[in-house]
Amino acid sequence: MEVLSAVFQEYQDLRGMNPKPAVQSVERLIEVVGDLPVDQYTRSHAKAFLQSYRKQKTSTRRRRLNSITAILNYAYSEYDIDKRNPFARIIIKDEGKDATPREPFTGDELEKLYSDCLSYGKLRLILPILGETGCRLSEILGLMKQDITEEAGLVVINIKENRIRTLKTSNSERSLPIVSKSATEALQTLLGQSKGNPYLFPRYVAGGALKASGASNTLCKYLKANYRGKTVHCLRHSMRDRLREADVPLEAIDQIGGWSGVGGVGTRYGKGYSMLKLAEYLRQVAI
Repeated sequence: MEVLSAVFQEYQDLRGMNPKPAVQSVERLIEVVGDLPVDQYTRSHAKAFLQSYRKQKTSTRRRRLNSITAILNYAYSEYDIDKRNPFARIIIKDEGKDATPREPFTGDELEKLYSDCLSYGKLRLILPILGETGCRLSEILGLMKQDITEEAGLVVINIKENRIRTLKTSNSERSLPIVSKSATEALQTLLGQSKGNPYLFPRYVAGGALKASGASNTLCKYLKANYRGKTVHCLRHSMRDRLREADVPLEAIDQIGGWSGVGGVGTRYGKGYSMLKLAEYLRQVAI
């Protein structure tokens, strides 16, 4: 029977996934209980693994459990192992009670933030783009120049998998118009700075991989110190709230943010909203 590390390599190759969270989980499990044949892991191993994350938030513990659960589910199916997954359905005491609410940015805060970032330049130029599109950090940080095109007279960013980063879900692949003055200025500056390099943020590409953690730490340190503890992800929450307040249809909001649709099977039919229509909605909330 194959050991966990071998099965994980196979699973990773087939899925073409972002490996970091799963790699961390597998390495921790091997450190705690060993690199065992996949049919030999038990509930006590799962509890020991969970205990090793006792100082982490419950959301982190759940994600780590889910990573191992998915890998073992694959192994049990692939190797015809008739066994209940010992990492599934584990109760985490007080799960969710330690969550930190994501406070959105106010309009005044966004105006000041964008002005400061455009004046400062460097990595902070990503913040107006994130704030005015609702994109995830890695989606913009990993953009290639070829992902920036024109359609119907609009500058468009095409968010898709490339050689340095994957996307979180299938819904994450999308195209968005850049209509905000602040985001447009930031994007033009970045394009001018990255001459001769295919990436928008070449400093954060090394060894064929995107170094998103370093960028996230740098940006969050700046935001927390100057904007009442807010983080990069708060920009994404802010955009969703702004679109809600503008009465933008839920299906359009999901398309803009790359969120999973909640409207049933019908929301996945057709091509979705046109670029011109998305631009109209984004102009309603542009700063």
